[in-house]
Amino acid sequence: MIRRALLSFGLLLAGCSNLTEEEGGAVALQITQPASDSLQVGQSMTLSAQALGKDGNPVDATITWRAPDPTLTVEETTGIITGVSPGPGRVQAFAGSLSSALLQFTVTATADTLIVTDSVFTVAPGEMASLPLVAQVQTFNPPGPLPGWPVIYTITDPPEVIPHLVELPGGVVTDTVNTGTDGAVSTVTLNRVALAQPDTAFVEVRSFRSGGAPVPGSGQRFIVVFQ
Repeated sequence: MIRRALLSFGLLLAGCSNLTEEEGGAVALQITQPASDSLQVGQSMTLSAQALGKDGNPVDATITWRAPDPTLTVEETTGIITGVSPGPGRVQAFAGSLSSALLQFTVTATADTLIVTDSVFTVAPGEMASLPLVAQVQTFNPPGPLPGWPVIYTITDPPEVIPHLVELPGGVVTDTVNTGTDGAVSTVTLNRVALAQPDTAFVEVRSFRSGGAPVPGSGQRFIVVFQ
């Protein structure tokens, strides 16, 4: 498909003898579309562009970049864009007076902290589950809860054995649950199994940013005491 697009472009240029040429004989700019049109605050990606001559072939020309919106920045010579604040953002490439179409992006908030309010729970005799092990993800830009963000719950103690001694909902020892509209996960409990459960169990919560870095606050543990 790319080859056909370039061929069509070349035929179009061949029929236009009055195109204004810029540096190196450039008459148009071809943008390589990035894999995603969404990035988070603080996340960066690199854009690339190529100047084309009348025959549709690449020519040597200096490409510069501009971003007219405050939601993102772009390095003028490298094409590296970085999310600044949530919202739509546009980027455009230039070669002299030639300009590309505006590339459209969406900048989204990122996870800045993982909060655990209550971390110690007691399960009374005869009760089968703890109260919800609530974790909330918040963003600082703009300040507030972050909905739809994945949080990982893992039973770290006792070690996993078959059959399980304690379980998360669904009969698992690790699970990933997205935060709700309030930025919190409030559906995860630690459940007894019809076996001799430990006196105390630990559940760790973690979350990660898009680049793989842990969200600050990851690694906190819930302590569940069974009576």
